[in-house]
Amino acid sequence: MSQASLGPMRDQSQTGPIACVFIPHFALRVALLERPELDGEPLILEPLPGTRANVADATPEAQTRGIRPGMSVREAIAICSEAVILTPNPVQEAAVAARLLSQLEGLSPLVEADATTPGCWYVDLRGLERHLGPPPVAAARLLAALPPALRPRAGVGPGKFVARVAAGHANPGEPYVVAPEHGAAFLARVAVRWLPLPAEDILRLEALGLRTLGELAALPAAKIAARFGPPGRHAWDLAHGRDTEPVRSRQREPSVTEWMDLPAPATSRETLLLALGQLVERAFRRPILRGRAVRQVRIRLRLEGGGSWAKTLTLRSPYTASDLIRALRLRLEALELPGPAEAVALDLGGLTNETGVQERLPGLRARWATPLVEATRQLKQRYGDSPLYRIVEVEPWSRIPERRHALLSYDP
Repeated sequence: MSQASLGPMRDQSQTGPIACVFIPHFALRVALLERPELDGEPLILEPLPGTRANVADATPEAQTRGIRPGMSVREAIAICSEAVILTPNPVQEAAVAARLLSQLEGLSPLVEADATTPGCWYVDLRGLERHLGPPPVAAARLLAALPPALRPRAGVGPGKFVARVAAGHANPGEPYVVAPEHGAAFLARVAVRWLPLPAEDILRLEALGLRTLGELAALPAAKIAARFGPPGRHAWDLAHGRDTEPVRSRQREPSVTEWMDLPAPATSRETLLLALGQLVERAFRRPILRGRAVRQVRIRLRLEGGGSWAKTLTLRSPYTASDLIRALRLRLEALELPGPAEAVALDLGGLTNETGVQERLPGLRARWATPLVEATRQLKQRYGDSPLYRIVEVEPWSRIPERRHALLSYDP
């Protein structure tokens, strides 16, 4: 068990002993749960469908052979022909992450999943000495609660940042404990890349000759704040070991899940939409959704061959059953399935009371509505279909202009 025994810590504001449990290369380690025979082989995680064919992640065994995340898959295979390419399985990864979170919550009531790093959790150890023992023993018990095949690591420190860095320096299955009085000296030799800053800011720090947190901490806080703003000042505080951010447990909000095994693998968007429509109607027949609406939808697919696909949609306003089906049709207008889907799951969250929409007063309705409806009716009689279209907002946040709006047939 590693123990930092360095110089005294200065100007520390601590929150108490916090453990960080970290599983590097989380997606690849999860894939090995079903294929343990590949453990120790050079593994490559290919990108999600629809993205550039670059290496998303690589195990240490692959990196020692020259493979790096970001290079093309073709180049990686040319460098290491024995490398094994694994397909990401976001549904399984989410299920494993939820199961591990529940196991950690069985040991501490305060467990927080890192929203930016898959396979990373913070555990507040305050007041648990009688239950889990001192921090080194508690960290060992946390590791024992996780499957060894995942190669989990654990670090303990006076704050979340120190604990995260300690976990990154720990060996698999061996906790790295940093005592409160040793935190600043421990961080002084750590590279600036550990700071929670955008990649461009890390490059700017390195361009200024600041390679370690000790070099950053030696500069005046005002100069760092002037060049990097509030995030830079926060990074300066972290370099000094000042981290008072508490561990926040997850908010358990009610949700509804419906699952359907498809009679035949679905390869088209229309087939998927039909299945989603049935799942929406089935979900809204549950008592928990009676008189309520939803604001968040998560779609999960089990693909033929063992893969999976998932997509989360956050709605701008609460939707009931009929409105939600129409919203899904619009949001999935340009969807291309990554492969034949054998099963589909629908998770509905953000439950809220059903809301009404204020209609216009009869005398304030648009005067052109009636003539437009009549003109559309005549055009349909003449051509068979309405030649009029309306512009519908689909993804206004998209950087691709073609995805922001869609043309739908106008048929009042």
